[in-house]
Amino acid sequence: MKRKQFMIIGLGQFGKSLVSTLHNSNVDLLVIDRDITKLEEIGDKASQAVCGDASKQEVLEQFDIDSFDGAIVTIGHDTEFSVKTVMHLKEMGMPFIMAKADTDFEGRILTKVGADKIIFPDREVGYRLGKEIVSGNYYDALDISDTHSITDIVLPKKWTGKSIIELNLRKTYGINIVGVRRQDDVIVNPTPNFVFKDEDVLIALGSNKDIENVRKIGD
Repeated sequence: MKRKQFMIIGLGQFGKSLVSTLHNSNVDLLVIDRDITKLEEIGDKASQAVCGDASKQEVLEQFDIDSFDGAIVTIGHDTEFSVKTVMHLKEMGMPFIMAKADTDFEGRILTKVGADKIIFPDREVGYRLGKEIVSGNYYDALDISDTHSITDIVLPKKWTGKSIIELNLRKTYGINIVGVRRQDDVIVNPTPNFVFKDEDVLIALGSNKDIENVRKIGD
């Protein structure tokens, strides 16, 4: 099967989580950020890392857009930068563009200039990513690729009272926790010392296989 190629623009917490999860999958990643330090932090997890301003068309023109399956624009707190980047990608023929937005208004703007899907990482983790499909433990996922998703997982009972670092979730189970639903609240990007409570719902980023294995843990 042909390897997918995605462009990730912006290395905030959400962007870095995507890179960390996708680098071992059947996806080639081109990562662009204006901060060389952030690019150094991801090491060799990307097929190619470029320091540049993606809101400038000449930066994007150095790449063969036709060879990409899509782009994920994860820039935060800079609407103008995001809008220009999405607009250039659309004009250059990027087949699929997913863009991060902080507000509904920003999301509408990004949609108008060409984004195919809008994500609200600081809030989207506060809503179900899809209708319940099997039981209270299973929800439709936000597909990142054919093999990886962001989805809800009801906390296995045996994990109650344990922290993310104690469970060593990334190494042991292959998943990254990008958020936790707790009653009416949503904790975004919980720290490694975050302790799970009964009835927490995890917003997990990982391969479909690893996510399914965690779901099978059950009680």
